[in-house]
Amino acid sequence: PIGLDALKVWHLAQMAAQRTGGVVLPPIFAGYQTMKPYAGFKKTIEVPAEVIMCLANALLDQLADEGFKLVVIIMGHYGAEHVKALQHAAENWPKVRGKGSDMKIIALPEYRFRPEGAQPSGDHAGLYETSLMIYFRPELVDLSQLPAEGPVTGIEAGFGIGGEDPRKATPELGQKIAEEIVAGIVEQVRQAVQGE
Repeated sequence: PIGLDALKVWHLAQMAAQRTGGVVLPPIFAGYQTMKPYAGFKKTIEVPAEVIMCLANALLDQLADEGFKLVVIIMGHYGAEHVKALQHAAENWPKVRGKGSDMKIIALPEYRFRPEGAQPSGDHAGLYETSLMIYFRPELVDLSQLPAEGPVTGIEAGFGIGGEDPRKATPELGQKIAEEIVAGIVEQVRQAVQGE
């Protein structure tokens, strides 16, 4: 579905917040270093890194002003420069902004909350993301749009799919992946709250 990156992390954040407490902000549908400039995919909105960082700083300012002590930024988009921009904003926010510097910030792509080496890993509409969406929002996944046979992954296939074949996706795999991610988020929140 269009907006998959933000949709999946919104569901994951809700699952984590049910276990840790806290507030889940609405998803932000903005990404830098997307498939649009890379491969010309139309159903993508490309936002400059400066806008991503400005938005992150504005939200962090407001959350600090509201008294939050911990913010978890879960990235559903993995463009390396996008991730770098958000992590840069998170790491430098206390130094640059000079207020609320006791607020802790965790900023990671969602797949990084899973155990190291867990497979399948973060992809682009492949087995991993498709399984998550079939688990969270099955009404938004229509695998009949793909051919029954033949390659569908890789730029040359023309579907914008990276990673393992999404036609093998199951809600059970999506649930397993989601549970692993949420367990990782919960553990990082626990460590941050306890000052470990």
